[in-house]
Amino acid sequence: MEEKIKRVVTEQRQFFDTQRTYPIEFRLKQLKKLKEQVKRYEDDLLDALYQDLGKAPSESYITEIGLVYRHIDEMIKKLPKWGKEKRVKTPLFLLPARSYTLQAPYGNTLIIAPFNYPVLLTLDPLIGAIAGGNTAIVSMSEHTTKTNLILNTLIAEAFSESYLFFLTGSKESNELLLDHRFDKIFFTGSQKIGQIVLKKAAEFLTPTTLELGGKSPVIVTKFADLELAAERIVWGKFLNVGQTCVAPDYCLIDESIKEEFIPLLIKNIQRFFGEEIEKSPDYGRLINNQALERLLILLNQDKEYIEFGSQFNESDQYLAPTIVSADIEEPLALMEEEIFGPILPILSYQKLDEAVTFVLNKDKPLAFYPFSSDQEELAYLIQKIPFGGATINDTILHLANEELPFGGVGTSGMGSYHGFKTLETFTHTKSILKRSTLLRIPLLFPPYTADKTNLIRRFFK
Repeated sequence: MEEKIKRVVTEQRQFFDTQRTYPIEFRLKQLKKLKEQVKRYEDDLLDALYQDLGKAPSESYITEIGLVYRHIDEMIKKLPKWGKEKRVKTPLFLLPARSYTLQAPYGNTLIIAPFNYPVLLTLDPLIGAIAGGNTAIVSMSEHTTKTNLILNTLIAEAFSESYLFFLTGSKESNELLLDHRFDKIFFTGSQKIGQIVLKKAAEFLTPTTLELGGKSPVIVTKFADLELAAERIVWGKFLNVGQTCVAPDYCLIDESIKEEFIPLLIKNIQRFFGEEIEKSPDYGRLINNQALERLLILLNQDKEYIEFGSQFNESDQYLAPTIVSADIEEPLALMEEEIFGPILPILSYQKLDEAVTFVLNKDKPLAFYPFSSDQEELAYLIQKIPFGGATINDTILHLANEELPFGGVGTSGMGSYHGFKTLETFTHTKSILKRSTLLRIPLLFPPYTADKTNLIRRFFK
C-alpha cells in the first residue's frame, strides 16, 4: 500500500502540472461523467447502503444520491459563471488600473470521508475538487465495504488514477497518505481524528477543511408548537438511527411542558416505525457492534432515567429509539460526549437563561434547533448561542439549501462548503491588479515633495 500511495501521489502531481485540469470545459466534462456513473450504478449504491447501514432505499435517495445529483447539476450550471474572473473596484489613486479575482486550482487534494453518509459525504467534496480544477485522492471509511466497492468501481471505470483515485481507508493508510504533501485536505469525521489530520497538515502548512460534529442542541420553549416540534425532532434524531453529524443530540425543554411533550415524542416514533420497530424497513442499523457497545455502556450508566426504548439486538446492530428524561442539573453520562446514535436525552429547565448557559458551557455545536413561536425569544437564542448552522422550528433542513454554507465553528469544525462555498473551498482566490502602461503617474515615487505629500494625503481622506 505504501508504494501504491507514493506512486499515485506522484502521478497526480505530474498530471496536475500539465494544467489539463485547468479549463472550465474539462471540469464540466468530468462532472457530467461523474453524474453518468452515479446514475449507472444507482441501484447498486442503494443496495450497498442497505447492506452497510440498513438504510431504506427511499431514505438513501433523499439523503444521499438525490442530493449528489442536485449538487452536481448546480455546479454544472453555475461553474461557467463562478469560474470567471470577478471585477472589483479600484481606488482612485491606483488608476489607471483594473482589479479582479480568480478562483485558481489548489492542485493535489486529499478527501477523507466518514461512514455515516458514505455516498454523499464522499462525492460532495469530490464535486468541489473536480470543479476547482484539482486532482483528488479519496479515502473512504473502512466500515462501509459494500458501498466502497461500488464507488471505487464507478470511479475507476471512468477516470484515470492520475486524476481521481479512491481507496478504502484505514488508520495505517491514512497515516501513509498524511505523510505526503497535499495542496488541500478535506476531512469529515470525529473531533479526535480531525485533530490528528490538522496536526499532520500543519507540517506542510496545508490548508485544511474540517467537518466535525459535536452535541447539537434542541431548545423547546413554552411558546413552541409541541405537536410540530415532536414530529420534526423525532425525524431529525432517528434519521440514519442518529448517525448524522447534525442530528439533534439532546433536547432542553421548559419544565412546564415536559410531561406533555415526551408522550408526543413516543407517539411519533411509533407512527414512523410502528409498534415493532426492529421489523420496520424504515429504521436503520448502527454501523457495527463497537458503536452499539459504546451506546449500551452509556445507557447502562443512565438506566434510571430511561423513559422509552433501549431494546437492542447485538446480532443485528439494532438499538431501539430511546428517550431519556432528566433535570438539566443531573450528571448524565450521555451528556459527556456526542451520542451519534438513537438516544435522545430530554432535559428540563426552569428559565430559558438556564438552558442557554447549559449550552454555552459546552463546546460550540455544529447545529442548533430552537423551537418557539415567540420571535423575540428566537432572536435572543440565535444571538446568544454559537453554532455552525441552524434550522428554526425544524431540524437538519438548513443543509438542504445550497445557498447556505455548511460548516462548524470551534471544535465542531473549520471551513465550510455547499454552493459557491464548495468551489471556494477547493480553490485559491488570486487577487490581481493590472496597471496600465500607457500613462505614467510618478505620484508614489520619491522624492516626496511637500506638494506630492499633500496630494497623497487627500487620496486617503
